[in-house]
Amino acid sequence: MSKQSLEQLALTTIQKIEKSFSQNEIRVVLEQLSTYFQFDYFTFSRIFPTAITRLDLIAIGNYPQQWIDIYTEKNYIFLDPASQHCLSSRLPFFWKNIFLDKNKKVRAFANDCAKFGLKEGFSISVTGNCGDVSLLSFGGRRTFNEKEAESKKIIYLTHIILPTLHEKLTQICPVGTLYPTKTQQGKNLPLQELTAREIECLLWSAEGKTALEISMIIQITESTVNFHLKNAVVKLDCNNKTHAVAKAILLGLIKNQI
Repeated sequence: MSKQSLEQLALTTIQKIEKSFSQNEIRVVLEQLSTYFQFDYFTFSRIFPTAITRLDLIAIGNYPQQWIDIYTEKNYIFLDPASQHCLSSRLPFFWKNIFLDKNKKVRAFANDCAKFGLKEGFSISVTGNCGDVSLLSFGGRRTFNEKEAESKKIIYLTHIILPTLHEKLTQICPVGTLYPTKTQQGKNLPLQELTAREIECLLWSAEGKTALEISMIIQITESTVNFHLKNAVVKLDCNNKTHAVAKAILLGLIKNQI
């Protein structure tokens, strides 16, 4: 790293991120940072629980396409120790630990990583308010010792810029565009925005209230409550009210009323 101070680098990087208006512009900023850190690869991923049993993601990075295809085909997101760690912890995960894992499947994953030069590096995450997690990783063939002063600076700077990265990608890719519903013709459409009343009815449904009870709480008719709930089910591309409540919680549409 050059003599540029950590504070200057953090400020410059955050300013560049704030001025970005597309995924490609964010990619350029991260590519410059990765080069500055002397890493071969970088990726910024936003992971979404599209259902209780399923995760989807969007990623911006420079990993080899062949590796991306293998990762997707083998559904490695559920095996990758870095991803699994970062889904539940805000502390860094260091890639070298993958190669020390005793699980045979993880070792097979590590061997695949090594084939593409993904040997040493780290991943750090931040949690969003829609059930999503943003994960930023840098790595490659270079030796990376997290105990060295320079490595600590890199990790610290990554912690600093990650929240800004997360918020910027949230603006560029709103949650509705990331959870598409399908028309009868099979074409993808953005998730329709719920009205305040629809969210309110879902919220009280999540509290276990019946349509009659909700009608008394928010002072509308029972039939109007059912109307709003049916609309929410359709907009969220769900099968029933229970499904709609669960999905609304995953999407962060229903929040604690504090």
